Amino acid sequence: MTSNNHNFDAVLTELRQQGLEVTVCSALKETWYIKGSGIHIWYIATGAELLQLKRANKLNLRGIKSLDSSPDHP
Repeated sequence: MTSNNHNFDAVLTELRQQGLEVTVCSALKETWYIKGSGIHIWYIATGAELLQLKRANKLNLRGIKSLDSSPDHP
C-alpha cells in the first residue's frame, strides 16, 4: 500500500465520520460525489483536492464547498 493510498483512505474515513456521504463519481477521473445529510446538493471533488484540503486542515463540507469557486474545479 502506498502512502498516498493510506492518506486517501484516511480522507474518506474522516469525511464519513463527519456524516458525509462519499461515493465514486468517476474512477477514471478520480472524482468523488460528496453529500451532507439532509442536503440536496452534491459536490464533486477530485482525490487530489480532498488530499489538499486534508493537508490544509479544511477537510469538511465548508472546505469542499469552497472548491466550487475554484477555477481548477472540475
